[in-house]
Amino acid sequence: MHENSLLPGNSLAPVATATWPAPGAHALLGARDGLLVVDLHGDVDLASATPLRDWLDSVVALRAPAYVVDLRRTTFIDSTGLNLVLRFRRRVRESEAGFAVVCAPRTVRLLRAHGTLDVLDPVPGLPEAASRMVGR
Repeated sequence: MHENSLLPGNSLAPVATATWPAPGAHALLGARDGLLVVDLHGDVDLASATPLRDWLDSVVALRAPAYVVDLRRTTFIDSTGLNLVLRFRRRVRESEAGFAVVCAPRTVRLLRAHGTLDVLDPVPGLPEAASRMVGR
């Protein structure tokens, strides 16, 4: 059976255009210092997880050579938010791209308590993240 015979009248219908998931009120995307920067801000928690997860998945699909997650403007991040960052990191690494996290000292304490400090290995700013990408 020919695959076009499955369509009524053997005609092809146009495919709907893809849409870019909205990040909600908790994320921005930008390019700085040669890096694709995911700027998470505000509360990153269970309430914001679903739209952020979908948006982060679409960001990985861009296939950039290097990604940075900037957590400096987060006011709160819970274990669900940290798991989103870890999932994003895993997907970025699977695509063989560079990855870094930028965060403030208060977030470093949270990462240590959560047990993810060594995994995420954050840096204090974008210049340090860019240097890390050069050295990879």
